[in-house]
Amino acid sequence: MNQLKEAERKASQLVQDARKSRVERMKEAKTEAEQIIASYRAEMEAKYQASLYAQTNSSGAAGSELEATTEAEIRKMISDFTVNKEKVEKILTDFVCDVKIKPREARPVVA
Repeated sequence: MNQLKEAERKASQLVQDARKSRVERMKEAKTEAEQIIASYRAEMEAKYQASLYAQTNSSGAAGSELEATTEAEIRKMISDFTVNKEKVEKILTDFVCDVKIKPREARPVVA
């Protein structure tokens, strides 16, 4: 009977040890997977940043080009405004001041 109890204790100890070892392996696998994911994420972020830099900056050419065209368009709008300001004012004042007064037609008298 004692041999049976001893065998049962050994078996339960083996099962318990196996569970502990499995939990430890799972924790190690999780840690390793997190490290792999972190390195992959860093690599992809670096590629993205390089791609973004190449598209937008490329030594500042695209960004400065966009800024230059924007400034040119703003200067053109300001010059158009100053050139056409007086013409528009004249058109508006002529339109407002040109009032045509017409007498109302008399209503026919119904008997």
